[in-house]
Amino acid sequence: MPRKPRIHFDGALYHVICRGNQRQQIFKDDQDRQRYLDLLKEAQGRFGFKLYAYVLMGNHVHHLIEIARSPLSAVMHNVLFRYTRYWNARHRKVGHLFQGRYKAILCEKESYLLELIRYLHLNPVRSRIVKDPDHYSWSSHRAYLSGAGKGWIAVDKALPLWGQNRARAVSAYRRFVRDGLGQGHREEMYEVVEQRYLGDERFVEEIERRVSDDKPSQLVEIEWPEIRDRVCREFDMAVSAVLRRSRKRHDVRVRRVMAWVGRELGGFTIQRMAQQLGQDATVLGRGLGRLAQQLDEDAKLRRVVESLCNDLRKGRKPKRSITHA
Repeated sequence: MPRKPRIHFDGALYHVICRGNQRQQIFKDDQDRQRYLDLLKEAQGRFGFKLYAYVLMGNHVHHLIEIARSPLSAVMHNVLFRYTRYWNARHRKVGHLFQGRYKAILCEKESYLLELIRYLHLNPVRSRIVKDPDHYSWSSHRAYLSGAGKGWIAVDKALPLWGQNRARAVSAYRRFVRDGLGQGHREEMYEVVEQRYLGDERFVEEIERRVSDDKPSQLVEIEWPEIRDRVCREFDMAVSAVLRRSRKRHDVRVRRVMAWVGRELGGFTIQRMAQQLGQDATVLGRGLGRLAQQLDEDAKLRRVVESLCNDLRKGRKPKRSITHA
């Protein structure tokens, strides 16, 4: 079954879970853990999302993120790609560190925000690492106990939900967490609708309606050669040069843009485009991830790609069947 696209709108609350590839450990020591947090903090400053909670475990990480302008995919790619690069360099490894696509559950904020903050902070207790969450250093729990998020954890946004007076809110939060000590694993936190929603029927219907009302990035009926030729003209590059698999920075970028436009307009799979470009699908997939970061950083390149998509979309029929790579 093809993957459904991530839903993006300002204020969407996600429970994001990233696991080590084949359940491997993703943190060998505290230096690794601190590096991950540094990258997460940098990403928060850059993308402007609200981080309500996090907990670093041995082979996985939980985050509770409310996204803003930038989509969740940009946030997570920035953190996971940079951490993998760091981890491989430090530990002299190669290849994937994380298991495929991270899991992201779109949550009903009103009903689940407080419950999820508690659930994440009690993860080390459920895993029998500590008996008291106060004794675990690698979660945002202590930030709530201090009443301050150090400018990047959204304690000041969540804590008032336990009370307007900060000291009383901290006390209420502590009681709330301790009341959950005996709960153990809560399967309902993972019982999601259509593999992506945590909320009641009203919430799911509201999100589906909201997404359908948004202006879609619609796929159109278009053939690969049309995309290939148009992108080559835009970047003044011969089609033959695409097939030479040159490693020059300009040529690599053009191929990535070509694949990006193919996915955005035609819904082409990475496997199909890799075959057309004579590349390995995994390499092309990583390249698209890097291009996503470049598009966020480089306004000029972003305008070029958006213009290409808009020009190629004009006058074409919508594509009926959608395939997501």
